[in-house]
Amino acid sequence: MTMKRPPPGRPARRAARGASLVFAMITVVALSLAAVALVRSVDTGLNILGNLGFKQDTLLAADRATQTAIRWMQQQMKNDTTGLDASLADAGYFAASIADLDPASTRTDADRVAVDWKFDNCSSQPGPTPKACVKPLKTAITDETAGLSSRYLIVRLCSAAGSSTDGKVRCPRPPNASSTVSGERNQLTSSSSTRLGSSTVTEYYRIIVRTEGVRDTVSFTETLVHF
Repeated sequence: MTMKRPPPGRPARRAARGASLVFAMITVVALSLAAVALVRSVDTGLNILGNLGFKQDTLLAADRATQTAIRWMQQQMKNDTTGLDASLADAGYFAASIADLDPASTRTDADRVAVDWKFDNCSSQPGPTPKACVKPLKTAITDETAGLSSRYLIVRLCSAAGSSTDGKVRCPRPPNASSTVSGERNQLTSSSSTRLGSSTVTEYYRIIVRTEGVRDTVSFTETLVHF
C-alpha cells in the first residue's frame, strides 16, 4: 500500500494559519486590557470629580459657619457690656491666645494643644496625649440634607483675658487702628471748638472651622477678623 505525500507547500500554509491565530488572540487580549484600563480610568475620573464636589460642599458649609461665628460675636458685643473680654466655653470662644494650638490635629508631639473636635477628650487623635485639650462650639451647625456638620473655635489674639483698653492686656491691632472725623468742612486748628470723634477697631479674632461631609470628607478653614 502506498501513501500519498502532501504537496511541498502545505505544511507552510498550516504554520501560517497557526501564527495568525496567535496574533489574533494577542490582539483580543490587548484590546480587552485597553477596555478595562479605559473603564477604570473613567471610574477614577468620576471618583475624583465626586470627591472634589464633596470637598466644595464642606468649604461652603465652613464659610456659612464662619458667618455664624461672626454674627455671634457681633451679638455678644452688642448685648454684653464686657463684650468678648471673657471666655465662653460652650460657645467655643477663648478670650486669650492659645500657644502651641494644633487646630487640624496633625502634630504628634506632647507639647501641642489639641482641639476636641469629636468631643472624646482628644482620645482619638494620633500621638501621645496632648498637654491640653480645648473644646470648640458645643452644638454643631448641621445640614442634614447634605450630610454636613460644622464646629468652630474662636480665639481672641490677646495676651490674656480681660479688657484691652487698660494697657495690661496686649492685643495686636490693624495698622489703621484709629481714625478721626469732624463735622466741619474747613481747616481745624488748636483754637477750634469742634471736638474730634474717634473710632477704634477691635483686636483680631481667629475663627477656625472644621466641617465633616459625606465619604469622610473633612475640611479646615481659618479666618482672621476684626470689627
